[in-house]
Amino acid sequence: MAKVYPSNASMSPDNLTLKPKLLEFLDQIPFDAIALQVASTTSQPASKISALLDTYANESLVSLDLVANRLEAAERILEVGAGLCLLSLFLKQQGYPVIALEPALGGYGLFDQTKDAIREHFSNISLEVLTAPAQELTVNEHGSFDLIFSNNVMEHIPDWASAISAMASVLSKDGKMVHACPNYTVPYEPHYGIPVFRHFRTLSARLFLPDDADTEIWDSLNFITCRQIKHFCRTQNLTCDFEKSLLYKAFKRVHEDPVFQKRHQGIISAVANLAVKTPFRQLIRNIPASLSTPMIFEIRHSGVM
Repeated sequence: MAKVYPSNASMSPDNLTLKPKLLEFLDQIPFDAIALQVASTTSQPASKISALLDTYANESLVSLDLVANRLEAAERILEVGAGLCLLSLFLKQQGYPVIALEPALGGYGLFDQTKDAIREHFSNISLEVLTAPAQELTVNEHGSFDLIFSNNVMEHIPDWASAISAMASVLSKDGKMVHACPNYTVPYEPHYGIPVFRHFRTLSARLFLPDDADTEIWDSLNFITCRQIKHFCRTQNLTCDFEKSLLYKAFKRVHEDPVFQKRHQGIISAVANLAVKTPFRQLIRNIPASLSTPMIFEIRHSGVM
């Protein structure tokens, strides 16, 4: 069974109710059997698929915290880049009107087989899954949504500006979208746990990328920044707010979350321990969003509170 560890992000009252249910939902999934099933039909070893399941089961908890206090007010919800659809399936089971979007592009082809195996296990849950890229969303074809969200997706969309524009076009008048992703103003790449110079992709890969790294994932990265998002939203008449203290929360998660810690070993783990155990933690809490990674930002139409 995949090891699932609680997110240490600050939990909203809604999440205090939903999180135990999500943990129970994940605990009932036969992850080992699914890994073997997918391995038998692909060239990937079961161990790699198990690691994928571990990671995304863990991330579903983080994604839940991202939207838990926004769910009740939404009559129609879209999860962008739903991956294995674990959270969307859970929310649908709980009665929330959620639709998943997962095109499985940019190095994520294995998701298709694993996602299908997960959905086969939950064949009693009628979840609609869109396979169009986010930048192809239209009101005529897909309708409007009161809540749109993504977790660690925006950095993989080549034309992220077109994607946000398309999502805004299907966002209801009073709707909100919330996204969590790295802020590459900070020269750190969290998928690989390495430094990165965003203006020098080839040099960064040559200096820091491990020899056995999945280069398809690397090639999908767009090195999005907080400043770029702020500028884009101003030009599109969109209001954008960034959550504060996320760098400290990320360090705290590295310190407390074993699955997350495994992805950020070495100097990052050492810095995380320093950040949460010393007086430096108050200084790190006050670092502005523009100089922090990851970033969480909420976008809405201008004039909407």
